[in-house]
Amino acid sequence: MAKLLLVDDDSGTLAWMAEALDGAAYDVRTVSSGSAALELLRTWTPDLIVTDFLMPEMDGFAFTRLVQSRERVPVMLVSVVNKPAEAILRGVAGYVRKPVTAAELRAAVARVLGAVEGVAILVVDDDADIRECYRMILEPRFTVLEAENGREALALLAREAVALAIVDVHMPIMNGVELLRAMRDDPRFCTIPVVVQTSDRAAARAPVWTDLHVAQTILKDEFMDWLMTQIDAHLAPAPPREAERAWSSASR
Repeated sequence: MAKLLLVDDDSGTLAWMAEALDGAAYDVRTVSSGSAALELLRTWTPDLIVTDFLMPEMDGFAFTRLVQSRERVPVMLVSVVNKPAEAILRGVAGYVRKPVTAAELRAAVARVLGAVEGVAILVVDDDADIRECYRMILEPRFTVLEAENGREALALLAREAVALAIVDVHMPIMNGVELLRAMRDDPRFCTIPVVVQTSDRAAARAPVWTDLHVAQTILKDEFMDWLMTQIDAHLAPAPPREAERAWSSASR
């Protein structure tokens, strides 16, 4: 039986999530703050932490970094904040947007717990050199999967669990817009966060990306810097005072 730790400062949210996941035969414990979670982690190690992003003491990114500086417990965020791509690149194992149903929450937890090979990122671009650049940045922190067009991407998605897709716009056979439409119409792929990166400034500003629920649209010449910034923010050790304060307050 998998052990889950739920963290949320809203007692109502905490109660319904616990009820939803208790019914799925998980061993569920709940706490209402990041510091309480850190204290519990001293004596109990869950298989997954499910936490809100916006909490009074620290946000979900800071909490994830502190947890992983001491423990290797995966963290899944459940939040109204729309930062799924940034969250995945910063080391979060899964991301669910509120409002979320009990069934969606259970499915997301099962998906993260089942990802035994780690977090996978799909890179879809017809330029092999671009794909290689992204692979060099993302590995070994992530499992990197590659496709050179939308059709290949859909076939790969049918076989592999993917936490984030990085998609080019202009590709042969099936372009980025066509791929995104197919993903959003398929219940298996509709919740996967997508970053669209392109050299076409007009395409980057197109309103279609909002309709397709794209997490981020960015120009290729800015994307590399953005990508490395998000990863560096996760890999950098927590500032000593921040880490010391959080863990010492948890021990009181």
